[in-house]
Amino acid sequence: MAERYSGSSVRRRPARDGFHERELKPKGEGGLFGWSIFILLLIGLVAVCWMGTLYIFGHPEEPMGYAMLHKFKKLEAPKRFSETAAPKGEFLDAKKLLAKYGPMSAYQLDQESHKLLRDYIRNYEGVSGLVPYITGRYNILDSYQLTANDFIQAGVVAIAQDSEVPQVLIETIYPTDERMVPMLHRSLLTGLDIPIQRSLDLSPIIHVEKLPDGRLKFTTIPIQYPNYSATQGPGSFSLEPPATLNVAAGLPILPNSKIAEADQRYASYRRKMANPGGQKASAPPANQLMPVRSATTTSGATPAPPVARAIPANASSPTPAPVEEPVPVTIPPTGAEPSVARAIPVNPGDTPPAAAPLATAPAVGTDVPLKPFMAGSTTAVASTASGKWQTFKPGQMPKGRLVSLGESKQLAGTGLGGERVYLKGNFVVSAAGQNRAVLRDSTGSKDARIIVEFPTSSSPPGEGANVARDANRPFLITRIERSSDGTVNIWAREVTTQ
Repeated sequence: MAERYSGSSVRRRPARDGFHERELKPKGEGGLFGWSIFILLLIGLVAVCWMGTLYIFGHPEEPMGYAMLHKFKKLEAPKRFSETAAPKGEFLDAKKLLAKYGPMSAYQLDQESHKLLRDYIRNYEGVSGLVPYITGRYNILDSYQLTANDFIQAGVVAIAQDSEVPQVLIETIYPTDERMVPMLHRSLLTGLDIPIQRSLDLSPIIHVEKLPDGRLKFTTIPIQYPNYSATQGPGSFSLEPPATLNVAAGLPILPNSKIAEADQRYASYRRKMANPGGQKASAPPANQLMPVRSATTTSGATPAPPVARAIPANASSPTPAPVEEPVPVTIPPTGAEPSVARAIPVNPGDTPPAAAPLATAPAVGTDVPLKPFMAGSTTAVASTASGKWQTFKPGQMPKGRLVSLGESKQLAGTGLGGERVYLKGNFVVSAAGQNRAVLRDSTGSKDARIIVEFPTSSSPPGEGANVARDANRPFLITRIERSSDGTVNIWAREVTTQ
C-alpha cells in the first residue's frame, strides 16, 4: 500500500494561493477607449453647434441663417423709421458713389453688399459706422412688378439712372400692399423724375453691383415707407414695410437682361421726347415723384390752424372780376415794378385808372403767342408752361423746409441746394396779372420781391390785397436770385387750395 501511494505517479492538485492567471487580466480595457472617443466626439459636436449658432446669428443675410432665425422668431420684420429715429448716415450723390465704390473689386463689393443687407435685416441695430444714403435726381428707365420669387414679394421695383451721371443706376424697391401694386406700377413710368433729397428721403443702400459695361447699380429701399404721389400720375399710393423677406432669392432683383431691356425702353422714350431737330428737350421732366407729408416748421412746432384765402383789404368790396385780355408780363432786370395790367378797382364807384399800359402793349390775339412771365429755369421744380401742377389741401403738401422772408433772403447767395423750401409771411400785392402776382413785405420793405404763379384753376389776388401764408398754406419757392441793385427776387408757386 505504501508503494502504491509513493512515487511520481501520484498526482497532486496545485495549491491555490491566489487568483487564476486569467482572472489577473484587467477587465474593461476596450470600453474605456470607446468612452474616450465618444466624449471627444461630443466635445467636437458642441463646438460645431456653438460656432454654427454664432455664424447664424452673425449672418442673417444668408438663406439658412435667416430661415432659422425667422422660424424661432429671433428676427423682427423690417420696421418703418421716422426722421428722428433713423440711423445716422452719410448722404452720397452720384459722384460720391462713384468715388467710394468705383475702385472696389468684385470681392470687395460682394463683402460690402453682405454687410449692407445684414444691417437692413437687423433694422440697423448695432450698426457700425455710417449708413450710406443715396441722394440726387434720377430718371426712371422702367419698372417691374415684384413676384413671389423676388426678395420682396409684393410691390414694384424701378430701375433709374442719375440725370447727370448716367454711370450710376439705382434699383429702388417700393414694397406695398398687393391691392396698391397696379396703381403704383402705373405711376412709376419711364421718364418719371425721382428727386431724392437729404432729410426728406431716407433711402439706404442694401446692395452694390458692377455691371459688365462698367456702370454701378445700387439697390435701395425707402425705410420711411412714406406716401408718394406723381405730379401727373393717377393718384397717391402708400408704401408698407414687408412682413417677411425672401432672402433665398437674393439681390439684386433685376438681372442684366432686364437692365438691357430698360435701357432700350428709355432710349425709345428719349427719341420720342426729342424736338424735331433731334436735340434733347431742354426743359426738366414735367412728371416727378414726390413724398406726401405734412409741412413742419424749422423748430418742429405744430403748424398753426389753416387761414382763409387772402381777400382785399376792404372786406365789403366784391371780388374783382378777371381781366378778359391780359397783356404779357415780364420781369425787368432793374428794381422797378414789372409792367402789368392794373386790376379792376376794388370799389365799384371808383374811377378806373388810365389804361396807358394797355394802350402801349401789343394786342393779344389768336395769332400772337403769349410770352412767358419769366425765362425758364433748369432748377424749376416742375414744368409750368401750361400753368398746371399738382396742388394739395392745406397741410398736405410734401414735407419741406419752412422759412420766413428774412430767412429766404439769405438763400439768394447759396441757393436752394436741392431742398424743397416753403415761404411764409404777410404780404401785399403790388401788381397782378392773369395768373401771376408780385408781392411785397407787408412792413413796406422794398429789398425783396416775390413773384408768385397761381394755377389756372384759381385767380391771383387783386392789387392792394393782403396775403397771409403760414405752415399750412405756404408758397413753394422755385428760385431765388439777387439783382444788380440788391433786390432779392423770389420766384414762388401756389401749391395749396382751399
